[in-house]
Amino acid sequence: MILRIRSLLTSADARDGVVMTAATVLAGGFDYLVLVVAGLLLSDPAAIAFLAVMNLLKIAEQVTWVIRNVVAYYTAELAVQADAPRQIGQFVRRRWRWAWRWGLLVALLFGLAAPLTNRLINANSTGAVMAAGLALLFFFVRPVTDGALQGVQNFLGLGSVVVLQAVLRFGLTAVLIWAGLELVGAVLALPLASGLALLLALWLLRDYFRVPAQSAKSKISFSYSALTFVGLLAFAVLVYSDAILVNRLFPEAVAAQYTPVNVLARINLFVPVALGMVLFPKATQRQTLGQDARPMLLLALAATLLPGLGLTAVYFLAPEWIVTLVFRGQYGNPGLLLGWVGLATTLFAGVNIWLNYALSLGRRPFVYLLAVIAVAQICAVLLLDHTLMTIAFVLIGSGLAANLAGAALLLSNKN
Repeated sequence: MILRIRSLLTSADARDGVVMTAATVLAGGFDYLVLVVAGLLLSDPAAIAFLAVMNLLKIAEQVTWVIRNVVAYYTAELAVQADAPRQIGQFVRRRWRWAWRWGLLVALLFGLAAPLTNRLINANSTGAVMAAGLALLFFFVRPVTDGALQGVQNFLGLGSVVVLQAVLRFGLTAVLIWAGLELVGAVLALPLASGLALLLALWLLRDYFRVPAQSAKSKISFSYSALTFVGLLAFAVLVYSDAILVNRLFPEAVAAQYTPVNVLARINLFVPVALGMVLFPKATQRQTLGQDARPMLLLALAATLLPGLGLTAVYFLAPEWIVTLVFRGQYGNPGLLLGWVGLATTLFAGVNIWLNYALSLGRRPFVYLLAVIAVAQICAVLLLDHTLMTIAFVLIGSGLAANLAGAALLLSNKN
């Protein structure tokens, strides 16, 4: 096992990990700046509402990553078979048409339900929620191209798409807020940037889209798609439900204190998102070829948890200095809350690696247990005393439980 881990450190797999990590950290930096700019340029109520809408979209994005994971899973399997370009091309084209049909339908339904959704999340802007509906369309379409690039392991191309979207979103957010669109403009920047980045993805996949469509049906496992849906939804609830619940349960003044904490803690997710995207298709192909993917799992966990724990230590040591530096004195000292929520996010980063590994190998018990932990987290937040510190400890408990479940259920080499 140790020798295999050492060989991975100098392999193409490691280079892919470096490329995606660099791209995701860069993109995550710009996404983080979006939250900072919104926090600085918007009023406190609008900034809180923006965070609630963004976390709602994050949950929706995690759910639609089912499409990305399924496309990546089958594309990775097809890539090691004979006549791979033709088979991949036909598969991607069919998924592309499916995504547009369902994306348009979901975006329309979400737009019609915008007034109700606005009241449920206390966003105070039906227009912003309707703009979020447009983002849902690209949450269906973009995963097809991203999943295809991930499945064929074109990580340089995928990283370029991710970075382009983040840079465009940052610029559009600032411009649209300054143009007077305020909260609506801040939300609208996401679908506009996603649509422009989609053009680059289509260019990178142009050879696959030129393959003529065939009448044969794609053999997509409903069982695997459902498993992926459950896993990604559970992870989204674990990571992104806190801001929505805080906005719903706490007075505006208290909820505002959670805004910088939520924004800064999310930095710990930059690296694991990248490594999870690299781990997924490589573990799938290794299983298809009868090889052991556990060395890649352990390396990804180490690369995820160590930087996160280091950043969390900084959060504990200098919370006031960090918040003042980033938000220019707009928010007060969060105290130990920043460190505890940062620790919870670091644990969730590890969960992301376990989940990608479980989905790449079709390990059902971990996914189902993760769903149970997510439901328990929501219940605990709703039932326990409503303080921000209590929520932080609930998140930590969920993260610990999920990581222990991963170690117990996924380190075995049995399929």
